[in-house]
Amino acid sequence: MAARHAVGSRGKRAATAAGLAMTVAFTAAGTASAADPEPTYEWGTVVETKDGVQANAWVIGIDGVGRIINARLFESASPSTPKAPRKAEGGRDLVNLAPGGIGLGKVSALYSTALTNEQPRTKSSKLTVKYPGSAYANAGGASVDVGVPYIEPLSQEGTQLSGIGVHVDAIDVHARALPGKPVEFQGGAASGYISLAGIRIIDIPPLWAVNLGVKIPAAGDRPSPVIAMTNEQVTTDNKGVPTKGKDGSYKYDPKATSGYVTAIHASVLGPEVADITIGHAAVIRDPAKTDMLKPPTPPKLPGLLDLLINGGKTTPTKVDLTKPAETIKPPAEIATN
Repeated sequence: MAARHAVGSRGKRAATAAGLAMTVAFTAAGTASAADPEPTYEWGTVVETKDGVQANAWVIGIDGVGRIINARLFESASPSTPKAPRKAEGGRDLVNLAPGGIGLGKVSALYSTALTNEQPRTKSSKLTVKYPGSAYANAGGASVDVGVPYIEPLSQEGTQLSGIGVHVDAIDVHARALPGKPVEFQGGAASGYISLAGIRIIDIPPLWAVNLGVKIPAAGDRPSPVIAMTNEQVTTDNKGVPTKGKDGSYKYDPKATSGYVTAIHASVLGPEVADITIGHAAVIRDPAKTDMLKPPTPPKLPGLLDLLINGGKTTPTKVDLTKPAETIKPPAEIATN
């Protein structure tokens, strides 16, 4: 699998985290190599398109473990790529993750969707409406438990013993790009935690702040420093490259038409570099090729919250947003190809 860090993602991550709860500046080389078959970015795999739209989504991404693993698991793409030939992936069963024979965790009721020139009518991508010049991506799962490497907890309620571990329940992220509008993101989960060597160091609250970043320093015999970010939302240009401010560092652009959202992004620094992304949805829309496109009769598309709350109904329902777990249940139908 080609690397996701051809633009030096770890340096970019530090810039993204600037001004957040806790920050750190660091640099590291990207993991692209001569064996990589195509250029890629943290957005995902960017390809040339005539219509100016594309989408990419995956449930779990792992990069590192001494560079043994560079994989996106349960990945969807539109247009398709050799590593992601379908626009929807999913299944209801509990799945053991072991790419290359290395155990990385378990996930249940997972799903990912990538659509171009169409949008979902409901939470399920099986029901869509044609929408030229648009892109949509969605990823999530009922339960995701990932470790590098994965070492199972001693009990069902216990914490896994991995060097770095991430657990999250009822995870769901969306990215959407429509002609004439800036990119939209939505992310959330019911609960979760990040652990180091069997100790929970971060409890992830149900209502996640956007781009909430923290640094966990090394101490004693504890592993190397970790940077973690929840509900990571990054705007990009139409090549998947993060937008920049006047000083050349990353800056969120509210007018951008492309970008990605990642539910949890955790990076281990130091000698044992590893990178974990859970729940990733990315879209690209080139305004020069799509802003003039409108459907003959524009459909009344549900908003992202409608997709999560009302099952695709366009009439809003009064919802208590202090109870986010009720708004982010996984889709009732899971696309399987």
